[in-house]
Amino acid sequence: MEVKEIFDKTLNSNYLIIEEDDLKSVLDNSEIIRVEDTYLSDFIRVLNYDEKLFVQETSFKKEILIRKMDSMKDVDFFVQERLDYYERKWDGCGCKIDYYE
Repeated sequence: MEVKEIFDKTLNSNYLIIEEDDLKSVLDNSEIIRVEDTYLSDFIRVLNYDEKLFVQETSFKKEILIRKMDSMKDVDFFVQERLDYYERKWDGCGCKIDYYE
């Protein structure tokens, strides 16, 4: 899938699942603003493409997800919420992340 097509599809849905091959193109053609290592499920990346913000993460099922964010405030909240989940999971809470909300 073309990079523009990937980001355009993401604009019209809550999230988009992409293939690993597409991830390389996405990362090569966008500005990586922030990277957080979850230590459990790859990285959370904040991307800027065409002046729009996106978050890329990998689910426990190894699905690569991209979602559009409306503002940096939304990005910060989302990333912190995910990192908090991973921290609790690391501590053995048994909690689950709903990647598809």
